[in-house]
Amino acid sequence: MTDSTVLSVSKVTDWQKCCLCQTIKGEELKSPPSRYKVTEDRDGYAMIARNVPLFKEINKSPIILDPKRLDDGDGITETLRKNKAVYHQSCRLLFSNSKLERANKRSAGSSKNVEIPEKCRRSSLESEVCFLCEKKAPSHDLRHAMTLELDKRLNECARTLNDGRLLAILSVGDAVAQELQYHRACLTKLYNRERSMMRKENMESLPNKDKDKYLQVFSELLLYITETNSSTNDPVVFRLADLVSLYQQRLKQLGIHNPNVNSTRLKDQLLSEIPELEAHKKGRDVLLAYTEDVGSVLSTAVDYTEAIIITNPTYQISIS
Repeated sequence: MTDSTVLSVSKVTDWQKCCLCQTIKGEELKSPPSRYKVTEDRDGYAMIARNVPLFKEINKSPIILDPKRLDDGDGITETLRKNKAVYHQSCRLLFSNSKLERANKRSAGSSKNVEIPEKCRRSSLESEVCFLCEKKAPSHDLRHAMTLELDKRLNECARTLNDGRLLAILSVGDAVAQELQYHRACLTKLYNRERSMMRKENMESLPNKDKDKYLQVFSELLLYITETNSSTNDPVVFRLADLVSLYQQRLKQLGIHNPNVNSTRLKDQLLSEIPELEAHKKGRDVLLAYTEDVGSVLSTAVDYTEAIIITNPTYQISIS
């Protein structure tokens, strides 16, 4: 065992505690969601039942845990479901398929080397399956969830659309930790569904006479952002406060004397319409930047005003 190995020496499982580590720590206990329909061979119980014995077999278990403790005779999966087992998300992820594959590679050449069964790999959301359309695909056709910003957007989409299946998947853990994969077209389709829903909800909340004006100005704002980005090879970032100011100024020009512009809602609308944009908080500012620019600018620039183009609050969106 390594120094980082977690101890769990209980011989009898206390089902009120984490079924894996059997300890109390400052982390919420979770279980597979029952409110939404999820294929049972893909939930947290199924992964624990598959992988805990495999880790034990190659002597690489991240927790000192006898799989027999999780089996009352009906099999691990059924025992976990029957007892409504709970677990720390951090403990469950110690037994993920990707960690098992890495542990198995480290054991290469050992007489106890065990390969993950093909059936397990292909039935998992973590390998060669788009978690959005649930269709298998060659790995080179799928993208990996790599950022917590993407996880945040996925959760926003799931809540906006009240998508029970997506909410269930994301409730198990963040998309990065689950190593979810997706078709780019499927993600775009999800964003489009959210955008359509948000547009409908926003328009329903406006007086009829003002709807067209808000739509017009929002379209002009989108054009301003995209044209600003395409007109330069330098990284571009926009202060949300400046965009709100531009939006309000243009609405006043069109005769709306007290424009109601919610900055958070405007940000969400922009992110939905331009999926390549990401929102980041820097000090008291909320900044919107294109994904391709985030790594080279926001994460490294000490004084971002010296490195990127900022919207000018005095700029007026062109009147059509």
